[in-house]
Amino acid sequence: MNEEVKSRYRVKKKKKTQDVNHHLLNHAATIKNSQMNQMHKRKRDLLKRINYTHTFTVLVMPVVAIVYLSRYAVSVIPQNIATLWFSVAYFNLTMLAFTCGYHKFFTHNAFITNSRVLQYYFAIFGTSMGLGSIKWWGSLHRAHHQFTDDTNKDPYSIKRGFYYSHLGWIIKRPKIESFYNSFIDHEFVKGAIDNDIFDVDVIDMEFDELDTQRKQYNERIKRLILWQHEVYFLLFITTTIIIPAVITRFYCNDSVLNGIIYPGILRMFLCQQCLLSTESICHFGEIKVSLPTQPFNDNNSAINCNNPLISILTYGQAKQNFHHEFPHDYRNDSSKFSFDPTKWFLFTLSMLGAIDNLSVTPSDLITQLRIQQRQKVLNKVKSQLNWGTPISKLPLITPQEFKRFIATSAHEDRIYIVISNVIHDITPFMEQHPGGLPLLKASHGKDATKAFFGGVYSHSTAAQNLLATMRIGYLDNGDEEEVWNKIVKEEGEVQDKSHRQEAYKSAEAA
Repeated sequence: MNEEVKSRYRVKKKKKTQDVNHHLLNHAATIKNSQMNQMHKRKRDLLKRINYTHTFTVLVMPVVAIVYLSRYAVSVIPQNIATLWFSVAYFNLTMLAFTCGYHKFFTHNAFITNSRVLQYYFAIFGTSMGLGSIKWWGSLHRAHHQFTDDTNKDPYSIKRGFYYSHLGWIIKRPKIESFYNSFIDHEFVKGAIDNDIFDVDVIDMEFDELDTQRKQYNERIKRLILWQHEVYFLLFITTTIIIPAVITRFYCNDSVLNGIIYPGILRMFLCQQCLLSTESICHFGEIKVSLPTQPFNDNNSAINCNNPLISILTYGQAKQNFHHEFPHDYRNDSSKFSFDPTKWFLFTLSMLGAIDNLSVTPSDLITQLRIQQRQKVLNKVKSQLNWGTPISKLPLITPQEFKRFIATSAHEDRIYIVISNVIHDITPFMEQHPGGLPLLKASHGKDATKAFFGGVYSHSTAAQNLLATMRIGYLDNGDEEEVWNKIVKEEGEVQDKSHRQEAYKSAEAA
């Protein structure tokens, strides 16, 4: 009977163990399936977030060209001199179309031009960078200025990493794509622009001729931007492949392939790196070789790269701290001697009458901002130093209290002197005083103002700063006006008595 009971117990225990193992296996399988599903979901999301158009223009095309040159041991510099010169000229032609057109004209409205030739030059040859249409790139650049360093809303925030701000942002769609889509639509409203939204015959009579011309001008620019957005890829192929290939073949007497490789893809790759570097290198202060400074504002990551090599690398766009404070200025720096082909080209066009209303920030405003930033830095450094207890925080001590204070046995080994009604405990300094200890003891408990400021020796500013660190109290002789004047002189802007009385009256009235 006992054997039968034991047998039943073993069977139940074995079955229970099998059930537990089965449950654990099912739980493990569920977790594994969940992890696999999450991994597949991340892969699907990643594939959805890839911007395939820009991946093709920024990564695939340059890599294919470089692999071709490496595979066939071809020089990265054209062997045909005519092709070389055309590549250099086309590099500058397309870079200026982007920096002057995409950036200064369409995005920041740094000038106006009624020249349809210039407008279409900017719109057509700017596509040869492979960085998107005016509507797309210009809107994101405005978002960058508006939300600088915001990890969600700044499309190429440096806080998401150097490589992301340089390249990642353009090949990967943002997580908050709906925000950017609405932002783009807001910046370049499509609305009724597709149709004839502006008819001179139905203008409200309250608009004068200047308003009418301005509105017509704005509508033409909007139409151009929308047209370029719709045919962007066709223009990109034309300016990056067809035009370089045709000119290289028929005017440089070189092969079509060399035309596609050198003035086409490699030229585009160099242009891209120049433009993308402004959003990475010029926002990354850790690269000390760039000689970074922030003379106008240090509230964001935008820096001025003062290394001339960085200016060349970015095609003169290295002074981003200036640009972020004065985005509508057609210059990238107020200096006349800075390397800035965009500035030179626009200034030349202005002299020729091709463009108007060049936006220039007043020099006084630039100087004001420089001074404000310097003062901010000085205040920050000043706050880290020991300037002594401010007069406003010193306890008021009457002459009688002061006499009783120094007469106690607890203070008989210390030296207290009064200078400008401020009581100082100079005991820590008495052994170092150049005039000797007897001179200090002779002034113990007395007013040494005249002696300190020239009666015996005219002390330096450094000595006055050192003395301020030894303050312990203020001698209250009943003159509140004197105390007030000293406080505002040391800690704030001095205001005359009548002005303060008016302020008190205003406060009482309120």
